[in-house]
Amino acid sequence: MNATRITVCAVVATLCTVLLRDASASAGPAEDYIDAQLRVVRGLEKRVDSITGFADEAAGRLLAGGNVYLAGEPGMVAELLGRAGGLCSAKVLDLSRLPKLDRNDLVLYSDYGLSGEWAAQRWKRLVASRALVIAFASAENPILQNRLPANVRAIPVDIPRDSRLVTEASGERLIPAAPPAIAIAEWTFTAELIGACRRRHRQLAVYLSIFLDEGHRRLKRTQGMLFEPDLRPPTAASGELAREFLAAVKSSLTVIRTSEMGPIRRAAVWLREASAAKRQVIRNFQGHLPPKEAGRPGDVRFFSTVAHGTGAEGVAWIHGHLHAGDVYLFLGYQHNEDAMAAAASFLGARTIFLTSRRPGPRIAADPLHIDVDPHWPLTDACLALPGYDVKACPLSAIAGLSCYYAICAEAIRR
Repeated sequence: MNATRITVCAVVATLCTVLLRDASASAGPAEDYIDAQLRVVRGLEKRVDSITGFADEAAGRLLAGGNVYLAGEPGMVAELLGRAGGLCSAKVLDLSRLPKLDRNDLVLYSDYGLSGEWAAQRWKRLVASRALVIAFASAENPILQNRLPANVRAIPVDIPRDSRLVTEASGERLIPAAPPAIAIAEWTFTAELIGACRRRHRQLAVYLSIFLDEGHRRLKRTQGMLFEPDLRPPTAASGELAREFLAAVKSSLTVIRTSEMGPIRRAAVWLREASAAKRQVIRNFQGHLPPKEAGRPGDVRFFSTVAHGTGAEGVAWIHGHLHAGDVYLFLGYQHNEDAMAAAASFLGARTIFLTSRRPGPRIAADPLHIDVDPHWPLTDACLALPGYDVKACPLSAIAGLSCYYAICAEAIRR
């Protein structure tokens, strides 16, 4: 790692320590959720050397003609598939009809710890294949407790076995930690896989966000591509890209913890108030991982329905469904969708938005609107790759879902 990057990582680590110490006195459920994700980051930081070893092994297999497959939790497959900052070559692996896999193939497998016997059987079939399997799960997950098959490498994350952080008086377990946590682990491995290929003078093809790719010209050039054919990129030191990505995650989560708790708590109050008044509480999750988590075990029950669409479609949906007193939560990407917030406000409904862009002055000043900044960059991907035209490894699902679950944790507090 060069001197500039070492300095940046050191500054980020010091800032995180100071900010967390100063904020600890007023910690509540929202802070507890962010702290849980920060523990995952610290645990992965301690595992960078082993992650680097797995990535070097995987890079060798891909260079020998292997493919990249995604399997396990549907949300995690969606998170890594066709994603800004992700690998253009990643393919879905259907474990119900497992194809013949070559020993050079790579499978990224995720498990929240909530699946039944059907998942156990599919796991057995997968590990009986010849592919190199990288497993991402709670350190307490049974699939990591037994002796691992020779073709499996484990990257444990520091979350409970069932991943849920809150136990209700009824005994029900709520607020899952797994979605952001396993996303952090999988993107950390992806960062180091890119680095391992760079150490062999090859560049894995990485997607640019479709929101930033005018005319989708770059998407068409790279879709399905494993390596950039003519690029010989600068090398990356062992562990460098993994540590840089984890530093970016830590920075984002720490700023959320220290600057967004006010909006997060106000948003939680709105959810409770609307639910108590029997008004609609509606959510609109955009793209990849977040929509897959709606209604999963551990999710709260404040939400009446799921909204669809953005832009003109989203405005039309709002006019056709919202009423005074309703609450509309929108977790989106590079557009703040002021027109949607204005449409809801006109009807007397309240809006909570989480996107990478801040609202315009009119919406920002509207008492019926709360803006929660999830502190991820407009590019979504955050990891600069010298000599390459786009960044790798996105933060949006990690930061956005952490904010969402922090709001939910506050909403059910007693």
